[in-house]
Amino acid sequence: MINRRQWLTRLAAGGALISPFAQALAAQAAAAVDPPAAKRFLFVLFENGLREYEVQPHGVPLATDQLRIRSLEALKLPPFVIDPFTPFKDRMTILQGLRGSHLNPNHGAGYGALSGLPQAPADKRRVRAESIDAALARVSPGLFPAVVLGINGGDNDTSTAYGISAWDKGKPIPIQCRPELAYESLFGSTGAGPNDFLARKNLLDFVSDDLKHLQAGLGSAGRQQLEFHVDALESLSKRWGELGDLKDEGALARFAPQPFDTPPRLMPDVIAAQFDIAAAALSAGLTNVATISSGLGGLAPNYKGFSNMGQHGAGHGNPDPELGVRGHEIVRRVHRFMAERTAALMKRLDSIPEGDGSMLDNTLVVFMSDSAERQHSHGSQWPVVLMGDLGGKLKTGQLVSYPMEAREVESYGETLEAGTGQPTNPTLNRLYCTLLHAAGAPRDNFNLPVAGLDSDGPLEELLV
Repeated sequence: MINRRQWLTRLAAGGALISPFAQALAAQAAAAVDPPAAKRFLFVLFENGLREYEVQPHGVPLATDQLRIRSLEALKLPPFVIDPFTPFKDRMTILQGLRGSHLNPNHGAGYGALSGLPQAPADKRRVRAESIDAALARVSPGLFPAVVLGINGGDNDTSTAYGISAWDKGKPIPIQCRPELAYESLFGSTGAGPNDFLARKNLLDFVSDDLKHLQAGLGSAGRQQLEFHVDALESLSKRWGELGDLKDEGALARFAPQPFDTPPRLMPDVIAAQFDIAAAALSAGLTNVATISSGLGGLAPNYKGFSNMGQHGAGHGNPDPELGVRGHEIVRRVHRFMAERTAALMKRLDSIPEGDGSMLDNTLVVFMSDSAERQHSHGSQWPVVLMGDLGGKLKTGQLVSYPMEAREVESYGETLEAGTGQPTNPTLNRLYCTLLHAAGAPRDNFNLPVAGLDSDGPLEELLV
């Protein structure tokens, strides 16, 4: 029989794999000091490019012959895709001119988008190295080391796909494309036996009771945070108890709770559901790293729910005869919807207290396309939007532009600017190296494949 002192000792040491959050609270109560908050990461990737003018603030020319850094404070975000991030502008860094031509992004860079490894066009599905989300999951592990969720527009029968994230060479991370299955894998299971449910319920009750005893040793912020956690545990305990009763009665198969009355089928509903699942997993402490991908590293069949057009034709700007708009407008609507869901997730994290601030203070969001700035991209310019400073490790509120040439293009009924980065600009690999430095796990480089492709070390203009 394990007494409370033994359990708390194991919990603080990490011996009881209940929750990193619970371990931190136990350590805080035992040592009377605030433990460091977990660093969280959300990667949002999508198909068909994030165009330069969709992220470039109003009134700022795209072209520059040297590194240029401007404050975002007085600038207005463009209305096409990222303006839902306006409330978080002080937490934002917009990057223009990063280089990824070695990744052959074309219809999507596949694993290359997050690994930074060059791949031939026919080789995008071969896993050659770890991706940055996997590397960060090792630095900031959770009960689920990494949660990777997909939106496979037009193919609702796909449950699992591959093509974005990997633990290492030959070790891809599956992408869960069906929200109802992702929900079950994270928050419940209908396949467990009655004794499994009872054991889980008893364990959760035991943990919940012991966490309540920690309250006296915590400050007000810690107590408030503890209440969030205990509520979640008690909710899970209740669910396991009810599922066990239903299993005993033989009714579980008929009455097991599902997160949706009907599994979402249209792309907008799948996007919304996957973002809700990611938000719940991050805020509950189930994981510290989540990746959401539409296109799955390439192109899915269509945008069902936004348009009946194929994603390939939409990326080319072909007209949608049903809606009377060109394909680029369809793509923009999809990407803006993903930006809206990203902003909603950030707002949720900002509402949950952590330390002297909120969970959002220790979270970084990376918002980008897996095909650089457009379909059939050569990768000479790869716009990226970062949001969050990881507890003061990253600079924010800035537009960082690397040397670029600009040209005028007609889009959305306006004359706008597109750009080409210089061949000496830093690569995506340098950005990912920078994220590891900010996370407290510095490396000389991240998967630099060829000597001379880029310099070692982080991007100092991003680090505090």
